[in-house]
Parts: sequence; C-alpha cells; structure tokens
Amino acid sequence: MIATRSFTVDRLHGRVRLATLAVWVVSWVLLLALGAIVAQVVFGDQSPFFWLVWAVITLWVSQFPSRWAETRLAEAWPSPRRIALTAESLVLHNPDGDVTLTLDKPIQRTTWCFKIQRQRGAHVPAGNYCLAARWAQSGREIVVYCFASPDESQGLRADVSFYELLSSRDRSGNPTAGAPGSAARGRSDLYLAAEAGRYEHGGEVSYPDFAALVQLAPH
Repeated sequence: MIATRSFTVDRLHGRVRLATLAVWVVSWVLLLALGAIVAQVVFGDQSPFFWLVWAVITLWVSQFPSRWAETRLAEAWPSPRRIALTAESLVLHNPDGDVTLTLDKPIQRTTWCFKIQRQRGAHVPAGNYCLAARWAQSGREIVVYCFASPDESQGLRADVSFYELLSSRDRSGNPTAGAPGSAARGRSDLYLAAEAGRYEHGGEVSYPDFAALVQLAPH
C-alpha cells in the first residue's frame, strides 16, 4: 500500500523568479552607484573604459545577493502547486483546478530525458540532464521534470527506461540503443510531442522528489 506523499512543484515559481531578478537589478544599480561615489571621491573623473569594466564586475557580483534572496523567497513564498500521491490517486493541485488520476484504472507513463547543451540560468549548467515523466489517463495528464547532473542521475537512468531526445543538430544516435537499462535515442515524434507538453505545462520538482515519483507512482 502506498503511503501518502506530497511533493512541491515549481518551488522557484514565477513570482519568486521575478522577485529574484528585481533583487539582482537593484543590487547591480546600488553597486554601480557605490562605485561612482567612491571613484569620484578618491580618483576624480574616470574614463569610459573604467565604467565598462566596473559595470561588468558589478553585474557578476550582484548575482550573489540575488541567489541568497532566491533561497529566502522560496521559503517565505511557497509554491501554490503540489503533487499528492496516495493509495487511491495521483493528484496535481493547481490554483486553477486539480488534475486527478485514479489508481484503480490504467495509467500510461512516458519517461524521457535530454542533455542540456547550454547553461540555463544559474542552476542548470551545460551537460546536466533534464529528466521528465508524464502520466496520462482519459485525456488528463500530469507532467513533471527535474534537472540533475550525469553522476547524480546515473542510477535512475539505469533503472528506468528513459528515451533520450537528441538535439536536432545531433544525428549521431538517431536511432540507436542507449546505455544498458535505458531506452532508445533519437527524435521520435511521440517524445517530441511529450516534450512540447512538458515545456508548456510541466511542473519542476527536485531530483529526489522526481526519483521518488517515478519509482512510487504507477507505470
């Protein structure tokens, strides 16, 4: 029997991301102003080259207070979305309505992954994997995903059959057998459609929560 589990979806939701961006911009402006005051008092007028270098430096430095603020904001401003897994159902709770899949009827699960080609923000470096899962039943679906390093996700990718979506520029494995325990690789229309759904309405969860969902939820 499945014990009731709850999983946070989109911990860094849109409002947290916007507030974090605002902190970054404000920090940058304050650092620029501080530099202008100090430079004027100590050195007098500065060349445009100095201001270009200073602008780049302060833009980089301002990411640190914004990262600190992001963590605090996520704790103080919890996501309105979550997933509940019980012995009877898998439910995605949304502000605009819940999506419920009942476990007494067949549920189709699809799992896929792809490698991140370019860094995405401060938390997803190139080379990491996006792992995704879709549960569908009678026209309803729940789609979740996470980001993880190759080493972190190696065990799960070996245990669960993930279809690896290749970049449109990477035809080297289209199609081939993947690593032991993995699904095929390529550009299947089925998985491209699933990925489009993930992009449009998928919910991000932490890697531990994703692994637990994939292992506990029906498949």
